[in-house]
Amino acid sequence: MQTKQDKKYLLLAMLVCIFCFSNAQQDKNPPATNPQPENPAYKKPKKTFEPSSAVLIGLDYTAQFPFGHVAQRFGFDNLFCAELLYKTKKNWLVGGNGGFIYGSKSKQNYVFTTIATSTGQFITQYNDLTSIRPEEHGFNVQFTFGKIVPLVEKFPDAGLLFMAGVGAVSDRIAVSIKAAELPQLSPEYRKGYDRMCAGPVASVFMGGVYMGRRKYLSGYVGLQADVSYTMNQRPYDFYSMGKLNDKGADLFLGIKAGWIIPVFLQSSEKEFFYY
Repeated sequence: MQTKQDKKYLLLAMLVCIFCFSNAQQDKNPPATNPQPENPAYKKPKKTFEPSSAVLIGLDYTAQFPFGHVAQRFGFDNLFCAELLYKTKKNWLVGGNGGFIYGSKSKQNYVFTTIATSTGQFITQYNDLTSIRPEEHGFNVQFTFGKIVPLVEKFPDAGLLFMAGVGAVSDRIAVSIKAAELPQLSPEYRKGYDRMCAGPVASVFMGGVYMGRRKYLSGYVGLQADVSYTMNQRPYDFYSMGKLNDKGADLFLGIKAGWIIPVFLQSSEKEFFYY
């Protein structure tokens, strides 16, 4: 028969066994803890760019609406240009562009009536009848300069674009027909009908520009105005039977869009670590 003292020893032994078993389970399954980084304030590095000098190679198109003297001669036309610019680290631009003017509407087709039939057709050297479609052809070449005004620090080469230029412009009445078909409109005789005008031109452009660092998705779009003063360049006009004293101020208002390939001359990519 157990005594009270034996019961105390038995109870004490059971408590010791429970304590040892509990410690053994804790050693086998330690409590999960979340590892702390060496620097809990550390963040992933971010890349940013600074303005960089670059050579800009581009193509652009301008839809031009004529006013003034030129509007009496031609209608809506198109200007296709190639350009080459140098951009400084402070986003100043300098360079030049040049291109071809094309318009499908000529308002002076009457100049060919002296060599046309009563129906407005033309007799070829094979005694056939043919028609011509007078068009506007010309060129526009300018020295340009301007400035990019960034709007967002993340894109230092993008923002508002302001450009100005000075140069020369020319336009004329053109016909696309072989001289063998119409000898009366051979390249030399056409000069008596084309009423070519030329003169100085100045332009201003306002718009937006974006330049990507590793992609060919760089370009600009905006509004352009060209003001010129042109005069007739031919010594003799067949329709008026003498020298044509035709001169006046021209104005073109246009919507311009361009594609740019930027060639950056130095790396401006940097990594910053934020804490």
